[in-house]
Amino acid sequence: MKLVLRNGITPFPVYFIRFLMLLQNSVISSILTLAERKNFGRRIGETRIDQPPIFIIGHWRTGSTYLHQLFNLDSRFTTPTMVQTVIPDHFLFSTRYYVPILKRTMPKYRPMDHVAMGPFEPQEEEFALIRMGSESPLEKIIFPSKKNYFLEGYDQYIPEGKKLESWKKNLFTFFKKVTLQTGKQIVSKNPYHTMRIALLSEMFPGARFIHITRDPMIVVPSTIRMWNIVAADNKLKRGWKSPTVAEVSSVLASYLEYVAENSRKLAAHQFSEVRFEDLEKDPLGELKRLYAELDLSFADSFESEVIQFVSANKGYQKNAYNLSAEERHIIETIVNKP
Repeated sequence: MKLVLRNGITPFPVYFIRFLMLLQNSVISSILTLAERKNFGRRIGETRIDQPPIFIIGHWRTGSTYLHQLFNLDSRFTTPTMVQTVIPDHFLFSTRYYVPILKRTMPKYRPMDHVAMGPFEPQEEEFALIRMGSESPLEKIIFPSKKNYFLEGYDQYIPEGKKLESWKKNLFTFFKKVTLQTGKQIVSKNPYHTMRIALLSEMFPGARFIHITRDPMIVVPSTIRMWNIVAADNKLKRGWKSPTVAEVSSVLASYLEYVAENSRKLAAHQFSEVRFEDLEKDPLGELKRLYAELDLSFADSFESEVIQFVSANKGYQKNAYNLSAEERHIIETIVNKP
């Protein structure tokens, strides 16, 4: 309700129906949250995150989901799941009730590509953070503005003052709950975290970061397509403006610059990079390199899981994009500037 009062909605049937569904879910979640606090509040408060998370970062559409899926095959780690990010306030109490609902209502694949979706598939926790009341750029997708691309401006990624303290508390709480439920070290994948390296390394001393990159000629048009689909499925008001090639290229360039600058401040074993093209060509070899650079042990059982996963996904078809000469020039000029 605070989000709606702050931003307003367009009084069209499609948006009003979405609002009513969200309102109903919010009421149910508020009740279930109270139940979880009663049953798990003390245990959540006592939970410690002894092993700092591993953060997979990088711009959208760089293959971070694929890398997240691969790390999820290592039995020593856990990744935030779809059900945990959908009901972050009460998943310890209500997962068993929500999983059957999600299985019936969720599409089998993501709308922007053909990546499998399911209650226990890896998911990024930015969705959990906004559901827990944290400020997030996601708000600008739900309540769009015609002014400019919603990701322009660094100040959108990290709140200030009391809002920052609330953001930190929510992330800590979410990670503590995931830790309590699984007992494993967390591997997070969240593109928004790319611009939060300094903050996250301060919050979680010893945290490791894996930066994944990809050909910008794929990343830029794929990102535009993704945001248009996400906005169409989630917005509560009119005003969505499709981002331009120049705008997405500019944000991509700022991500790359920020990582290049802030990764230097991390210890050698805290940061590693991988190109999606290399990961796709030799997933096992690149994973072993990443593990070695991050000072992680690579188990034989994990190797077997990777081989099986790669074999099962051999037929995956990626989207193809046809850029004009002008669009290619824009991307080349902005992203690969000297």
